[in-house]
Amino acid sequence: MNQPPVVLSGVSRRYGDGPTATLALDDVTTSCPAGSLTAVMGPSGSGKSTLLHVAAGLDRVDAGSVTLAGVDLSGLDETSLTRVRREHASFVFQAYNLMPALTVRQNVSLPLLLAGREIDRNQVSEVLDRVGLAALAGRRPAELSGGQQQRVAIARAVLTRPAVVFADEPTGALDTQTAAAVLELLRDQVRTLGQTVLMVTHDPVAATYADRLLYLVDGRVAAETGRADAATIASTIARLSSLSARTGSLR
Repeated sequence: MNQPPVVLSGVSRRYGDGPTATLALDDVTTSCPAGSLTAVMGPSGSGKSTLLHVAAGLDRVDAGSVTLAGVDLSGLDETSLTRVRREHASFVFQAYNLMPALTVRQNVSLPLLLAGREIDRNQVSEVLDRVGLAALAGRRPAELSGGQQQRVAIARAVLTRPAVVFADEPTGALDTQTAAAVLELLRDQVRTLGQTVLMVTHDPVAATYADRLLYLVDGRVAAETGRADAATIASTIARLSSLSARTGSLR
């Protein structure tokens, strides 16, 4: 059986020292099956974004191990971590992080350029067509709506067909209709290309697009479930929030 592309084993992450220290993740063990979309849910301060960051190799762990696409990230230096992320992961954040001076096509092609890889214009065109931006390839970010900019970010993230797409509140700044379109695009990457998506969201509606739900409370895994409707997800979050005794935590 193939190893899941994301594996966390006994992971803990602490911020600060002494009495003010915050244990953002506390002995977390979980994995993301290949070809799945996992939504990470939980009360504010539960450790959702920290989990995403350590899973992607953007943050170090204090205990335990993280494996990304079969590579143990423990002990890797920054150069090696950067190489692993470039080869196996991509990112979609609430902030689109587009280069304002570049066109849509150039922004989407940027990961290939930075990796020193040949840019296949047909492949870029195919991805832009898939996200509905083929007609806007020559425009710059300032000429696009927020939803269109997020589509550019998704096209950039999926162009290299990474093993894992990490998404942190990717629809948090979008209207309902645009958010649904963006989530469908992420869902399509899983369905058609077999990619794995790990998404942090606070929105129960967004979480309905996931194959599985990972709930965190106080930095620990409180529950893991399969697909659920928005009402069930909201009810679970409310119940878990009432169990959380932590205040003033880092996310």
